[in-house]
Amino acid sequence: MVLPHDPSTTLNSISLHERKASLLSRRRVLQGTGAALLMPWLAGCATNGSARRTLSTPDGSGQVNLLYYADTLDTRQPEYPIVPATRLGPSERLGQAPWATAASVAALTSPLDTTMRQLTDPTLATQQRFGGYAGLAAKLAQLRRRLGPQTLTLENGQCWNGSGLSHFTQGRSGIAGSQLLGADARVSSNERLIWADSIAARYREFGAPVLGTLTPEQNPDGRVTPFTVFERGGVRVAVVGISDPYAHDETRPLDAWYDDGRRQVQQARDQADLVVVLADVGTGPGLWLAERLDEADLLLCARGQDFWPETIEVTRRDGSRIPVCLAGTRGIGAYHLDCRFHEGRWQIAAAFHAVSEATLSAEEAREASTLQAQLEAQRAPYAAWLDRPLAYAPQWLWRRDVVSGSWDALISAALRQEVADRHTLSPGLRYDVVVAPGDPITREHLIALSGGHDAPVFTVDADHASVHALFERACDQSFGYPLLLDNAEDLPRLDTIDWQCRYGAETGRRITLANDAIPQLVTWSIRPDAPEGEPLWQVVERFLTAQPADWALSPRPTGTFTYVEGHPGWHPEARLGS
Repeated sequence: MVLPHDPSTTLNSISLHERKASLLSRRRVLQGTGAALLMPWLAGCATNGSARRTLSTPDGSGQVNLLYYADTLDTRQPEYPIVPATRLGPSERLGQAPWATAASVAALTSPLDTTMRQLTDPTLATQQRFGGYAGLAAKLAQLRRRLGPQTLTLENGQCWNGSGLSHFTQGRSGIAGSQLLGADARVSSNERLIWADSIAARYREFGAPVLGTLTPEQNPDGRVTPFTVFERGGVRVAVVGISDPYAHDETRPLDAWYDDGRRQVQQARDQADLVVVLADVGTGPGLWLAERLDEADLLLCARGQDFWPETIEVTRRDGSRIPVCLAGTRGIGAYHLDCRFHEGRWQIAAAFHAVSEATLSAEEAREASTLQAQLEAQRAPYAAWLDRPLAYAPQWLWRRDVVSGSWDALISAALRQEVADRHTLSPGLRYDVVVAPGDPITREHLIALSGGHDAPVFTVDADHASVHALFERACDQSFGYPLLLDNAEDLPRLDTIDWQCRYGAETGRRITLANDAIPQLVTWSIRPDAPEGEPLWQVVERFLTAQPADWALSPRPTGTFTYVEGHPGWHPEARLGS
């Protein structure tokens, strides 16, 4: 099936991996108007980051326990964890957390136990399934009982979208999931875009605070607030939600987006003893914010779908430090952050509680079993459709990688066979689900690959120059500098064309692209303004159901990296199936 081609659609006009033209480019971040973004880091004015504070409690002391999870993507069943074999940050940050994987993680952390190694080393990640809402809910409930009433449960972005159930229920399953997990507050995230017409009603139904630094256009019903203040054990806790600067409905320049977030954190500081930032912004921008938000005490980061087994201590300009937390994806567990006020400052001890059959106590396992029955009953009306086997995996299926994964090979083959026999291009989205060889591939898996977004397939005019520029921009966003450029995506997946990336080279000089003719590309996008087309999952399903029993995958779309050997985040030999 060949989709109708609109000759007015070009690679540049749809801007698949590029910020809107009204927003700041990298050059403007570093020069001109964008220089304002760097000034809070470079300026020498006095700050409150290292100032001694006093609490509003009668005795001037306090303790708050925070439970934190993010990017669960409404994952209802235990799964193999998403552990990339390659993870490259800016070359300026080489050797720093969290840009490491496999055996290199241990060089940047405290000693890791077996569970933490399974969550950080792809060669061990298939030894155990993790997560599932029943186990995560049981673990969180047990922690709340043990820690007592001074506990606050916080949910960051991308927890309502991503599953087949949320696709069918238009986000209602996300509400039930948040309530099951006991969220006291959450951040407005992708659901705001996927179900724009009904999201105000969903937020009302949720009942608890929904946070975000949104414009009136993004928040017409006013259901989302920048921050809220809780009281726990006599301590006033402000929770600030900072929204994705690269959201498809975000129109502010980056400096205006940052200034609004900074202002909300300052206002929260005026009303609270402890200021916690839920940053649904990606890993790079989260670390970037941590360096600059002097009035924050703790930054909890999401959207990058990264996991790090301990908090990352970020040094601010005045020498004070702020912990940053990366809780992983698909509900693999939750962080407990023990916040204690001592000698005029907050001291925060973090422990990650992974959720697997091996880590649940007997009591938690019994509770999880009961909850799983409830979850299966909620999903039962849709289960036969979502779980229908379309084909059986010929090898390990996985996606998260700087370059590409085996899912990308499958998607590329489907686009070529079912749409048009042309070069294919897929965005470097990090939505992933690992399927073992011989296991069924289902509609649930295919919906998960686009994070539950509509993902229309279409053709686009292209040429060598536009594809080269696309890859240069993607390099800037994936491992450019400053960290604010990170848009929580990896490099695009371009099939059958050789390309090479010089890691650490100057902007605009990283990519060498073979001089093949590229008149058109078959591609897909999750942007709301993408051209119309058949949903990706339908294209891939049609391809899968036509495969023989002994089918095999084509090679992954890939390129060549230079100057990365020895990088702690470069372990291609650890890719599943290598």
